[in-house]
Amino acid sequence: MTIEITPLKPDSPELEICAAWRYEAFLKSCGYSLDENGAQLAKLATQPDEYETALIALADGHLAGICLLVLREFEPLHDVSPWLASLYVAPEFRKRGVARMLVAAIEEQARGHGVARLHFYTGDAEKFYLKCGWSLAEQGVADGEPYAFMIRDL
Repeated sequence: MTIEITPLKPDSPELEICAAWRYEAFLKSCGYSLDENGAQLAKLATQPDEYETALIALADGHLAGICLLVLREFEPLHDVSPWLASLYVAPEFRKRGVARMLVAAIEEQARGHGVARLHFYTGDAEKFYLKCGWSLAEQGVADGEPYAFMIRDL
């Protein structure tokens, strides 16, 4: 399987699929609409050379995943920036290295803009990020849900 990491393009069929993935996985329970999410991804897709970006993974030409580099996280518990956000890999492509490649590509994008440290929240993927070189900065509970606040020095 050949995996290619590329910026999400505006008005591409991938944008709609990625918006649906992100909405279902991360935003539906937070009160955000699918349309708001789609608009945010479209904005990121129209500025691929800017600081913030949306990257997608294509596995043998098929959309396999998405990951974002953003300045602000939705309702953060920590006043820091920037953030790795919304890492999602389609179920049929999991455990094949897609997530690691997306994380590495976001880290490289951040390095290219002079970022010294990235931040991330996870509820259940702490072990994955530790394997990718991230560090656990804090664990806690917010809105009744456990979280791990992770950092990555670049």
